[in-house]
Amino acid sequence: MTQNELHRPVLSLDIGGTKIAAAVVGPGGRLLAKARVATPDSAVEGVLVDVAAKAARQALSQASLEMRDVEAVGVSCAGIINTVDGVVVYSPNVPALRRTPLRSMLAERLDKTVRLANDATLAALGEWEFGLHRSVSDLVYVTVSTGIGGGIIAGGRLLDGACGAGGEVGHMTIDVNGPPCPCGRSGCWEALASGRALAERTVSRLEEGETSIIGELSGGEMSNVDAHMVAIAAHEGDRLATEMIESTAFYVGVGLGNLINIFNPSMVVIGGGLTKIGEPLMGPASRIARERAYVSTAGEVDIRTALLGDDSPLLGAAALVWGLDGS
Repeated sequence: MTQNELHRPVLSLDIGGTKIAAAVVGPGGRLLAKARVATPDSAVEGVLVDVAAKAARQALSQASLEMRDVEAVGVSCAGIINTVDGVVVYSPNVPALRRTPLRSMLAERLDKTVRLANDATLAALGEWEFGLHRSVSDLVYVTVSTGIGGGIIAGGRLLDGACGAGGEVGHMTIDVNGPPCPCGRSGCWEALASGRALAERTVSRLEEGETSIIGELSGGEMSNVDAHMVAIAAHEGDRLATEMIESTAFYVGVGLGNLINIFNPSMVVIGGGLTKIGEPLMGPASRIARERAYVSTAGEVDIRTALLGDDSPLLGAAALVWGLDGS
C-alpha cells in the first residue's frame, strides 16, 4: 500500500468563472462522488461561499458521507491566490473575489480545515501525482481555456512562489504592442492564445466583412461566437476558422517555447478546453515550441495533452491537503 492510499477522504472544491465543482476524493485519487453548480452571478462574496458550500454538501451526500468523515477541504480557485494568508487577491472571471479571505470564510462555513491554491497550480499537482504518478521530476503544466494558467513542478516539488502566485504563465508578455488582457495589461500570452482571444479575433474579422459559416452558426449574434464554434467551423473546412486556429496555435507554441527555455522541463502537459480542438491546434503548437526553444532542450522535452481532464484541479486539491506537493 502506497503512502497516499493511507489517507482519509478529502472534500475538494474547484471554483471557476462559470461553475463550481465539488468532489469527494478517496485514497489514491479515487473520485467517490462529484457535484456541479453554476457560479453565482453576484459580486457578493458571501453568496459565492453559500453556493460553494451547497456544492460541497451535495458531493458528500452522493458519497453517503458526513463532513466529519473527511480529512479536510482542498480548494482550487481561478485567480491570483495568496496561499500564505488564504486570500484570493484577484480573480478576473469571478466578480465576488477581490481580496477575499476565502480560506477562512469556507473554513467557518464548513467547520473544517481548508487549504487553498490556484486552479492551474493544483491541476499541475493533480496531473503529476495521479496522472503521471510522478514519473518525472520537472514538469510544466499549462491550461489553455477561456484564459491561460499554469503550474510548475521543479525538482519534485510544486513551485509555489513567495506568496503562492507562482506559475501565472498566462500573463507573461508575448507582444508589448499586443491586445489588451483582462488583467489590465496588454500583449499577455492569455490575450493572444486563449479561447477568449481566439473568439475575439474571429469576431473582429467577421465584423470587418469576412465570410464564414460562423455567422450562420452564431445566428448572426457575434456575442455567441466562442472557441468551440470556431473549432466546429474549422472541422467543416471553413477558411476563416482554420486561419484563426492556426494563429492561435502559433501563439500557444511561442509561449510554450519560452517556458521550455526558462524551466528546461522533462515534460510539458497541456490541458484546458482548447486542447479538444486536437491535432489542428496541438500539432502546430508543439512544432513551433520546439522551433523556438534551444535545440538541446527542445529535442528532449515531451509535449503531451493532459490525462485527467476537468478532474485535475479537484485531484490536485486533495493532493495538497494530503501534503503530496513535495513541500
